[in-house]
Amino acid sequence: MKKELTQKGTTPEELHYNYYSAEKYEDDIRRAIPGYGEMHTGIKKALATEFGAKKITVLELGIGTGLTAQVVLDNVNVGKYLGIDFSQSMLNGARKRLERYPVELELGDYAAVDFPKENGLVISVISIHHQATPRDKKKLFKKIYKCLSADGIFLFGDLFTQRNEHEAALNEAYHFHHLVENAVDEKTLAEWAHHYKFVNHLAAIEDQIKWLKQAGFTDVEVLYSKFNTAAIIAKKGG
Repeated sequence: MKKELTQKGTTPEELHYNYYSAEKYEDDIRRAIPGYGEMHTGIKKALATEFGAKKITVLELGIGTGLTAQVVLDNVNVGKYLGIDFSQSMLNGARKRLERYPVELELGDYAAVDFPKENGLVISVISIHHQATPRDKKKLFKKIYKCLSADGIFLFGDLFTQRNEHEAALNEAYHFHHLVENAVDEKTLAEWAHHYKFVNHLAAIEDQIKWLKQAGFTDVEVLYSKFNTAAIIAKKGG
């Protein structure tokens, strides 16, 4: 089978995105990511606080099957919504989930494609950790900053580690305990454990906050955190 697009050396095949059904992926990610639902509750509250009834343009990086997009679309007055993903299988799931919403979907590696300008919101959930190196993440943060409107916001939910090695080790242990307790079967556990240990490229949350500020964001705040899951809001206008 021909491989799909790569994203800094990672392919949908390596992530099993090419053969997961949308239903399996959505069930698995809820089980595999500690605090996945609570993180989205925090994002929903942030959206209401920051945008209210204001109409905005939204760019989502790594739209997957549209789980996060649906939260945004149900809670924000969206003028235009563009979702980018490097997996055609994921986009097929997003197209089905979001068929009643005015959403544009694009197949591509968001680290490589051009972004539309003047976005009121850029959002990415459980995706940017696949950018392989600190340099890749820094470059992406600068790219996101430049594509936002003057008062735009970047909402970033993802997997992180920590600078303190003892805290990092403990949170990784909690993460794997969560996987063991919640995986539907041994095969799924093996896939997600391998994914986490050998395919993900986690960086310290403290470093990523610093990189966001270096990119130009004036106000960066952690909205939610549990073990290695966290959500960050970064404001361009302060």
